[in-house]
Amino acid sequence: MMLRTTLILCALITLAACTELEGVFEPACMAFEGDRVVLRDGRFEWHRFTDERRIDDKGNVIESFPGYPITGNYKLSRGKVRFNADSGARLADHYLVEEQGALYLLTAEQYKAVSDGDAIPSCALRRNQEETSN
Repeated sequence: MMLRTTLILCALITLAACTELEGVFEPACMAFEGDRVVLRDGRFEWHRFTDERRIDDKGNVIESFPGYPITGNYKLSRGKVRFNADSGARLADHYLVEEQGALYLLTAEQYKAVSDGDAIPSCALRRNQEETSN
């Protein structure tokens, strides 16, 4: 059983590595808060969004996610995407998984769960096919 799981995992990694990576990754569900990652020409833009708007006592909008968007370079190696911000910071690695024709960008925690047999989380970042074709 372990050998079978390992072989399936290796096949998924190989498929993901061969898949066209560039595009826009957004939550696969209707989300009121989350991430949006744009990958183009070896560069990334990482956005955070929310529908919540806060204002201070003077009526000014308070930025929900200061420091975003984050931009930088990314590299793909064996299904792992490494993000290096222009600021010099290294962001958490993510993992590509392809399932039923959709490409997902999973966190390490999500990837481990999927590798252990769980389904892909309903709100995982999925490449937007409409944005990819533009």
